[in-house]
Amino acid sequence: MAARKRTTAPTADTVSIHDACLKYMTTEQSLRLALSHVRPDDFDTVKAVSEADLEAIASHFQPQLPAIPQNNEALTQQALAAATEHPQNTPIVPSVSQQQLTNSTQSPKSTLGLSLVEQLAKQASEEITAVDAIAQVKNQLILNNLAVRNAELVEGINQHWQHQKQGYLGAIRDLAGLAQQKPEVTPDETDFTQEIEGIITELGKKLIV
Repeated sequence: MAARKRTTAPTADTVSIHDACLKYMTTEQSLRLALSHVRPDDFDTVKAVSEADLEAIASHFQPQLPAIPQNNEALTQQALAAATEHPQNTPIVPSVSQQQLTNSTQSPKSTLGLSLVEQLAKQASEEITAVDAIAQVKNQLILNNLAVRNAELVEGINQHWQHQKQGYLGAIRDLAGLAQQKPEVTPDETDFTQEIEGIITELGKKLIV
């Protein structure tokens, strides 16, 4: 019999599955799928996990953002210095470098935001599909094992009955062999009275009176 899986309950040193989902802003299916890499034995039944387990799976929920070039800080300082030199009533025309900086800092964010949402939605959908497929396979295995076990029990009963039936038939044959065969009766075709009379008649013919 397979050992039962551990189902750790929430304690002061652990975090519940619900709170862990809120921490990483993900679904329970996605969280448990990530836990399968560090807790393969009970990822689908555990109720709470340790901080160490959460740190081990943090990379699954923290996408890597592109690094901002180091010279952007210098460009920003130059733009701020140029802005302070203009009078307050004089409209400030952004320089080419400022426009490039604005475009380089805003466009990637909007594009990254859309692609990140799409990627998270795709990942969540695929993870749900994977978890559902795992559940379906497990159910099929359970049904298959149950059918095999039933077939084994049926065959065991059948084999036992076949053996017992042969024993019954052997006993019946042995008892039937004890029966004696009825002998044939020889028919009596002699007319006893007629034979006696015939003998006396023959005797009378031989006697001299």
